[in-house]
Amino acid sequence: MGEKMGFDRPMSIKLNSAEELFQLFMNKDKLKDYMYMDLSGGMPSNEDFCLDIPYEEIKEVVEKERDNYLDKLDEPEKSQVKWEHVGSTSIKGMPGMLMPDALLIIPEFPPTKKMIQGFLDNGYYFGRTSLLDSQDLWFFRRFQDGFLKDKMISVHVVPVDNPAGKILLEMRDTCRTEQWAFDDYKNAKISANKSSSDFLGYKMGKGKNSKLLDMLRAKHQGGF
Repeated sequence: MGEKMGFDRPMSIKLNSAEELFQLFMNKDKLKDYMYMDLSGGMPSNEDFCLDIPYEEIKEVVEKERDNYLDKLDEPEKSQVKWEHVGSTSIKGMPGMLMPDALLIIPEFPPTKKMIQGFLDNGYYFGRTSLLDSQDLWFFRRFQDGFLKDKMISVHVVPVDNPAGKILLEMRDTCRTEQWAFDDYKNAKISANKSSSDFLGYKMGKGKNSKLLDMLRAKHQGGF
């Protein structure tokens, strides 16, 4: 079955075509068990935690990734999707990892083969779904140059009204506009980084210690 990749999922064989991935997304049981990760640049570690994330520079990177992806789509796909910068790097002043997150909102699940091909054409691969939401697909790309060289960008692909997508957007917007929310999430992240010995521990710890995330999970009845 291969090397363990955390969360008790074995490493899967990488799928390289839109057809293979489309068929995987149509099979809920197989999709649940699928996990692939490019380990060529090593696994993220707590040493990547940054108190002063270069917000404007990362914003430009994510916008370029958006434009490159949309350039691969023809109509009607291009007008049916929406790309959002989410996660810690989308919140000015928020500490975190130098690994941008984006959200691609699609009209319905699964994404079309053209939408999938758009990721493959730009060097992304499909890694896995969220453990708590099988319709939250995670695509990854490792940067080959620039100040984010060897870091990864993650793109969540979700249908409209998906709970995980709503949580990501509302967390970003609330942290941008409400000081209590910003402070709550910031403190949860710093605490998780100090108390965790590895990246996975940090990821789980920040979610458990945030009142904001607890509130959003209860509101949207799901997410991650």
